[in-house]
Amino acid sequence: MYVASFRGDNRRTRKYKTEKAAMKAIRNWLKDNQLKGFSVGLMGPDLAPCEFNDWELIPFEEPKSVSFYSSQKWLSLRLNAFEKYGSVCQCCGTSPQHGAVMHVDHIKPRSKYPELALDIDNLQVLCDQCNLGKSNHSETKWRK
Repeated sequence: MYVASFRGDNRRTRKYKTEKAAMKAIRNWLKDNQLKGFSVGLMGPDLAPCEFNDWELIPFEEPKSVSFYSSQKWLSLRLNAFEKYGSVCQCCGTSPQHGAVMHVDHIKPRSKYPELALDIDNLQVLCDQCNLGKSNHSETKWRK
């Protein structure tokens, strides 16, 4: 358990389960109160008591953004595309029953048309070989 003592207009103490959570809260509080000269003390297991009074000196990692292909919106749309278009390659006709790995492909590539990234009408199901061969060079719509 980590304990932070916030010393401002009044004094308050908060407990945190992790050092990372405590440091994030301390950094945010000091940033919000940066012109007031406040400070925060922190104690915890395997941590010498320390004092913070400048939010910019507190180590901070920007939250990692979720990649497009790991986002909930894409995963849901991908499932909808398989339900709507089936799991047969719309280019060569192969399927998972023939050992093919199926991809949901953007007909017009995301790199050139980001506004169509989540448009189901811009998606088609291709096997891995056809999709990798197509790359971003072709905008052929194989769907019927």
